[in-house]
Amino acid sequence: MKATYLDRKKYEKYDDKHFIVYLNEEVIPDYVPEVMEGREVPEPCTAYSYEGSEKDGGTIIEATSALYDDFVAGLVRLKYSQNQVEAVILNQGDGNDAHLAEYNALQLYRKECKSIAAELLARE
Repeated sequence: MKATYLDRKKYEKYDDKHFIVYLNEEVIPDYVPEVMEGREVPEPCTAYSYEGSEKDGGTIIEATSALYDDFVAGLVRLKYSQNQVEAVILNQGDGNDAHLAEYNALQLYRKECKSIAAELLARE
């Protein structure tokens, strides 16, 4: 689901084992908020749009703290379970090209997750 905010979002503690993070950020310059009937049209402003699995545009990840390693692991888990990661890692050196391709895809996704985690934690 997609949601738009006038303030920039980053992440919030969801419960003891999860955080809600705001991914796929899109900056919307000159955004004009919806106007209720009979109200004055507000001035254009900068808004931020997020798209995720939750109705507020957020995405819930497994993480117990707002630390880089926890966020990277939580983001990786959105696509790969622990069992899948172990299987990909253990299969990658067996000479099977498909297994090597799976390993390379995991590494690319993990690199993307590292970039996203760093960006989330750096948001003001």
